[in-house]
Amino acid sequence: MMICLYSCSDFLEPQTDNTMSEDAVFANAAYFCGPLMDAYDALTDSYDIAMDNMTDNSVSRNLSGDYYLCATGALSPDRNPLNNWVDGYRQIRRLNQFLSKMEFNPEAAIPTPVRFYKIATRQDSIDNVREYWRLYGETFFLRAYYYSELLRNFGGTTANNEILGIPLVGDRVLEVTDDLKIPRASYADCVKAIINDCDTAIKYLPVEYKGTDRVIGASMNGRASGISARALKARVLLYAASPAFNPVNDVKLWEDAAIAAGEAIRSVEGGFQNLVNAPVSSATEDIGNAYYFSQLQNKDWNSNGRDLFFRAAVLTGNKLYENENYPPSMYGAALNNPSQNFVDAFPDKNGYPITESSVYDENKPYDNRDPRLALYVAFNGSKMGPGNYYTIESHTSGTDAYSPLRNTSRTSYYLRKLLRPKTVSLIPGATAAATQRTRIILGKPELYLNFAEAANEAWGVTGDPHQFGFTAKAVLEKLHLKYGAGNQYLNNVIGNDQNKFRDYIRNERRLDLSFEEHRYYDLRRWIPDGKPDALNVEIYGTKITKNNDGTFSYERILLEKRDFKSPWQPIPYMELYNASLVQNAGWE
Repeated sequence: MMICLYSCSDFLEPQTDNTMSEDAVFANAAYFCGPLMDAYDALTDSYDIAMDNMTDNSVSRNLSGDYYLCATGALSPDRNPLNNWVDGYRQIRRLNQFLSKMEFNPEAAIPTPVRFYKIATRQDSIDNVREYWRLYGETFFLRAYYYSELLRNFGGTTANNEILGIPLVGDRVLEVTDDLKIPRASYADCVKAIINDCDTAIKYLPVEYKGTDRVIGASMNGRASGISARALKARVLLYAASPAFNPVNDVKLWEDAAIAAGEAIRSVEGGFQNLVNAPVSSATEDIGNAYYFSQLQNKDWNSNGRDLFFRAAVLTGNKLYENENYPPSMYGAALNNPSQNFVDAFPDKNGYPITESSVYDENKPYDNRDPRLALYVAFNGSKMGPGNYYTIESHTSGTDAYSPLRNTSRTSYYLRKLLRPKTVSLIPGATAAATQRTRIILGKPELYLNFAEAANEAWGVTGDPHQFGFTAKAVLEKLHLKYGAGNQYLNNVIGNDQNKFRDYIRNERRLDLSFEEHRYYDLRRWIPDGKPDALNVEIYGTKITKNNDGTFSYERILLEKRDFKSPWQPIPYMELYNASLVQNAGWE
């Protein structure tokens, strides 16, 4: 296997320090943990919002960028903005290098490979060993994570209908002189390897970091924990149970995924609980912002105080998303434009799809809708900016209507989700000009959605054979409660209908996890026949005309059509050439 061997010396040759030998580096505790900390540092700290421009959720205003081009037919083995092959295997090698040095000798005076603490008391010796095992568990979690990212990008079916994953290197620290022609393992074997790593992490890590203990106390929040490993395990098993990778619909796979998610939910303090709501108490916050912003530095776990399980490094003084997505009239670039398809996916205030709603009015399309619409999308008439100083005017005679010369939105909609429009101002000289943020990698909202999807397939809408104390329906109701969304459709129409609930939960994932790097993969794992037809849909915006009487008229406008040759991601040409790997179907 050509594990990113564009230049082998890029990472296959140890370059831990230009002035110290490898042995010297690993003899010092601070340096010893370098490979592990490098793997942490490599976690991307911002959401790839533009990924949704390759789905039906949004379009790119940049018509020369990779996301627009790849969404409209240019995706190929040598042109793929989601290609993480090189970096993924680089981090796996670093982690294997670290594991190779993690030798524990219980017969030695100091059984750990280095002293992690100054040894002055018996408790210091105990904590030194405890630190070793925590680091050991963290390493297995991170290796599972990087493998899972590679697998969801490159797992797929070949022309011979084999469901393959990625090459597995085990614990080896591969060198340039090794035989790197490692074939792709089966998808099932890849899942097994990742789950084994997750289980090892679960064994050695505390579920949560709490209290003042210097080894497993609250000061360690931000590192891998038992709940992050459990949540990752649930995600990987959900993907494995999905139609693309479970063509015979083996219910046991769905049950495995549901059990993993259920056990994860029960494992945290408080168990099955409400999502942190943080009702709006001032004009500077939106509902839901606690999860994306104020919880980032929260080191306290309590019965209902933290929904964030694992994140990248926290960025401070940041305004990246606002710079990229505010309208030009607010000094932004409007790069990612929510589609009419996405807007139409939001149900009415009672949970009914707008095609079945008695309160939806096509002449007032943003009234009586699910509260998340106004929180995720800025539409004509939306208030934006600190103090709501700006009103979006995306009708044809308004400042924010589409105009290539002004770089305004192509769809008449602007992104609001993940932004902090009531706090961050881009006005030159503004005092409220930035915020803290990060990329939340694993959190309670996704875990709840994972459980709801898997439990419905395994046990139905209200089944609970393992006595978790919650069901697929109950979990979805918790998500609705966070934003005040209605449950009437869920109760009055869906009831115990497994098929209707399946469609409903898929739409809930679309809304709640939008622009967080999920939709692209969800669409692909739900494909049962290996054909890209379900991906190749027409994407719409809307043309809004202001009438003489002050009302508005709305016209759907076709903007582009998705064009994918295959539902699978292509294996990079370099890997095919050097390692003789089997390509995914559609890219031969």
